[in-house]
Amino acid sequence: MAVLSGLDYEVFLSFRGRDTRASFTDFLYVSLTDAGIRAYRDDEDLRIGEEIGSELLRAIKQSRISIPIFSKRYAFSKWCLKELVQMVECKKTMGQKIMPIFYDVEPSEVRHQTGKYGQAFLEHQNKEQYDDGTISEWKAALSEVGALKGWDLHSMPNSVFNSKNIRQEGDLVKKVVKKIFSELKKGLLVLSDCLVEVDNHVSDIMSVIGPQTHETRIVGIHGMGGVGKTTLAKIIYNQLSLDFEHHCFLSNIRETSKVKGVENLQNQLICDILKRERKDMSISNTNEGIEMIKERLCGKRVLLLLDDVDGKNQLNALMKKRDWFGEGSKLIITSRNKEVLNIPQVDWTYELKCMDSNKSLQLFSKHAFKRDSPLYDYLTLSRKAVGIAAGLPLALEVTGSLLSCKSKENWDVILKKLEKVPHKEVSTCFFIGYDKEIAIHLWDDSELFPEEALEVLQQMSLIKINEDNKLWMHDLIRDMGQEIIRRDSNMVTEEQTRVCRADEALHLLMTNTEKEKVEALHLELRHNAEHHLADEDFMKFPNLRFLIVNGGNKGKWLIDLIAQHKILGIIFGIATGKLRQNFHLPINFFQKKSLLQKLRCLTWSNIPLNFDMAKLSMTNLVVLRLPRCRITHSWDGWSPIKTARRLKVLDMTECWDLVETPDFSGLANLERLIMMGCSSLAKVDKSIDVSFCWQLHVLPNEIYMLKSLEELLIEGTPIQDNMSSNPSHGQHL
Repeated sequence: MAVLSGLDYEVFLSFRGRDTRASFTDFLYVSLTDAGIRAYRDDEDLRIGEEIGSELLRAIKQSRISIPIFSKRYAFSKWCLKELVQMVECKKTMGQKIMPIFYDVEPSEVRHQTGKYGQAFLEHQNKEQYDDGTISEWKAALSEVGALKGWDLHSMPNSVFNSKNIRQEGDLVKKVVKKIFSELKKGLLVLSDCLVEVDNHVSDIMSVIGPQTHETRIVGIHGMGGVGKTTLAKIIYNQLSLDFEHHCFLSNIRETSKVKGVENLQNQLICDILKRERKDMSISNTNEGIEMIKERLCGKRVLLLLDDVDGKNQLNALMKKRDWFGEGSKLIITSRNKEVLNIPQVDWTYELKCMDSNKSLQLFSKHAFKRDSPLYDYLTLSRKAVGIAAGLPLALEVTGSLLSCKSKENWDVILKKLEKVPHKEVSTCFFIGYDKEIAIHLWDDSELFPEEALEVLQQMSLIKINEDNKLWMHDLIRDMGQEIIRRDSNMVTEEQTRVCRADEALHLLMTNTEKEKVEALHLELRHNAEHHLADEDFMKFPNLRFLIVNGGNKGKWLIDLIAQHKILGIIFGIATGKLRQNFHLPINFFQKKSLLQKLRCLTWSNIPLNFDMAKLSMTNLVVLRLPRCRITHSWDGWSPIKTARRLKVLDMTECWDLVETPDFSGLANLERLIMMGCSSLAKVDKSIDVSFCWQLHVLPNEIYMLKSLEELLIEGTPIQDNMSSNPSHGQHL
């Protein structure tokens, strides 16, 4: 079966050559082509050496719209009748649209096979070349298409004939082209031109949700990130769209619901179906959106694609019950989590798996060589690249595009880097949102050449460096990196090198088994449940190098608000008068000095004030980030921090209670001291990023003598004016 995307043709013209080829059909074909519509007609597009029948039937399958032009001798042609039967089959199984033109015959003549059409079947029967089954199939096709709404020249207004009784076909052609153009652009989603191994998937799903089913159908497609779920769902959506007046594509639901809320998705759904401007529709909460969907869309037969759903709450807000939409609606859901689709509303689920080596090589070749197979001299290198991509279409696409038009020597260099890059990509997943320079400090393995690896990742469009110099990665790529970790560990969390999911990390922390392979851990300790942590919990991570602990994300306005109103108890993990998070640290926390000796990076937002930094090894610490903490210059943690001889980055962004900084003279290798947003800071001891510290007027003279200080960010402070008046200050910065 041909897929309706990246097609050779959009419209198939079926006609009897001797009747209309040199007149009406030629005019219609030229007009469609001039409008940018790819139309097929047999006399011009016949491929040499192929049987006309099979070529024509294949063109029908490729096209989205078929236009049979019924003339007086149309039914005398066996090829026209064969084409018509195939059109009807494609309409039933693939959702294609048939838009007939009754050129010089009445629709009833076609529908009931009377007049010339009756004579044509008498002739077919007299020749005895076709059995009764074939004759019946032809008649059934004529009856079905003859009943469809189309264009009937006989029933058109007086403009059909002018004073000389010459048919004014130009007006009709204009109407046809306008309608076809409108139908083709309606609801069509953009797809790649390089699709491989989708036909079987499309056929399987269309057999369940295709136009042959008249009742409401809901299907789910699940599989790992980057495997092609969205692409497959778009193909299905495009095939069905012509049969629906009301349709909506909600993309990237997982991220959109996090950033904008599920109400935004409800608003888009309602506006797209009702064809309303989004500014005219306002949904204040999820419950209001649910009621509006139920009331406004219950009578609408809709085509709906919900892309990348990761929670049943999202489905409940958008399609909790089947009767929210009209009978005959078709809903397609994609998700990485099969469990999300395990609900009564979903009729059927389909798992999309990675591509095999042959199909992987074909897809890679389409992007690398613009053909279905590699050039002979590149075959070995191509197979090596395909092995690195591990059957993921997304990885095959970006790798092929990266290597396209490059020499064999460059291929060899790039592939050697790519063999290292997946490990670097995994690390990158862990540091999304970090400053690029900080991330580079953390990758000390010289074989991984961090700067070159980041460059390769950027060239592959796997990551981006934003304007603020921070790492950004598409969530699909991020999840692909995490999936690599899971595969390498046979899906055993304790065997993973990096545990990025907070729920998995917390569960891992509470287990009693040794976790020697874990090098990176990301904890979220801001939930309602209380967490009791002990030093023994961390002793089971002897090789931990990266530790991120998110203790909450509260702004100073909230802290001040609590203090002003003397609210008692814990609100979002903060207690009146002091910081107290919803987990407990024992007195002997980090009692053993050997704990976490390989730690290179510690990030802990809202760190508890009773946290004893002296019990934590500082030997290998390179980056220490303590954002949004209530620490002051007299905090006990400063003394052990000064012993971190290898520390290069100290980040205390938005530490609102910090009025002055301690003496950092012991940090000989410190390159960046970031205190952006420390709004109470009035006195500085050493090199600092003091952007937007509005009360800071003066820096000590010593700061201008620091030879290792490469960057001083003072944007938004009165210091900026002072330095402008004294150019000798900071001349080496």
